[in-house]
Amino acid sequence: MSYSIPLEAFVAARERIAPYIRHTPMLPMPLVHRDVHPRIHFKLENMQVSGSFKARGVFNTLLQLDPSQRQRGVITASGGNHGLALAYAANRLDVPAIVYLPERASEDRVMRIARYGAKVIKHGEAWDDANARALEHAAAEGLAYVPAFDGVSVVEGQGTVGLEMLEDLPDMDCLLVAVGGGGLIAGASAAIRQKKPGVTIIGVEPVGAPSMSKSLAAGCRTGVQQVRTIADTLAPRSVSELTFGVTRQYVDTVHLIDDRQMVQAMRWLWAECNQIVEPAGAAVVAALLDGGVPISKYECPVALICGGNAAADCVFASYQQAADMLMGIN
Repeated sequence: MSYSIPLEAFVAARERIAPYIRHTPMLPMPLVHRDVHPRIHFKLENMQVSGSFKARGVFNTLLQLDPSQRQRGVITASGGNHGLALAYAANRLDVPAIVYLPERASEDRVMRIARYGAKVIKHGEAWDDANARALEHAAAEGLAYVPAFDGVSVVEGQGTVGLEMLEDLPDMDCLLVAVGGGGLIAGASAAIRQKKPGVTIIGVEPVGAPSMSKSLAAGCRTGVQQVRTIADTLAPRSVSELTFGVTRQYVDTVHLIDDRQMVQAMRWLWAECNQIVEPAGAAVVAALLDGGVPISKYECPVALICGGNAAADCVFASYQQAADMLMGIN
């Protein structure tokens, strides 16, 4: 099954959410650098409100709810960033909010979400478990459920980042973007390829949560039994029919990277760009540094740094210490 989201929907979403989000910077690399493509640009969504691209889809969804839905409140499940974005947006729009997180979510994530006034409930081993409970809760209390990735309004909101990138860098000919549930890559690829069909779109996914890779290889949506990665915001057991359908239509390939590479990329981003990011945010840089993504043939590639919600200590820790921190062991 294929899904079609017209370019006009992304344009409308961009106008709708503009008063509430940031037009984030596009950072070129210094000309003296040799580790990556000399003309690579980084789109810094780690500098977005609430610390990730997720605010785009959340605001686009909340702003289309009717007043009675806003008054009753909203609910979601998250690996962290979507919940933080929902809490932030709900606070801005004066909407009651509940966020379900997996049991292993770090206390840092819980604290950041609660700081905006949302109620936090932990449930289950993975995002999928928390999500199932959030859906039950929404139905029982008549709350508006805001999906982390499986919603057209969410995908439309995430796609606004694609329009920004083309506006700031019209010559962009390749985009690297991290894959979790698939909302970001679906939205960005659909918006970009409809506006500039020749752009190559490359996804980057953890080897410990390869749900999109497996689905593309199988030709149908296929989940994984267990996820194991420090990139908790890239770790659903399955993508959705919507995000799989759009990704299959517009994305050229998905490259796999491991946890150690993401930690190394976090350190690289700090050392070379003064950017502290989470593992998901560093995933695209990990793909660049491992040499497995053939971007040398492109003239103007872009790597989308999707989020920055990680403790700075992780950048300076050993791999095992960083892994323990990010998995909520410490």
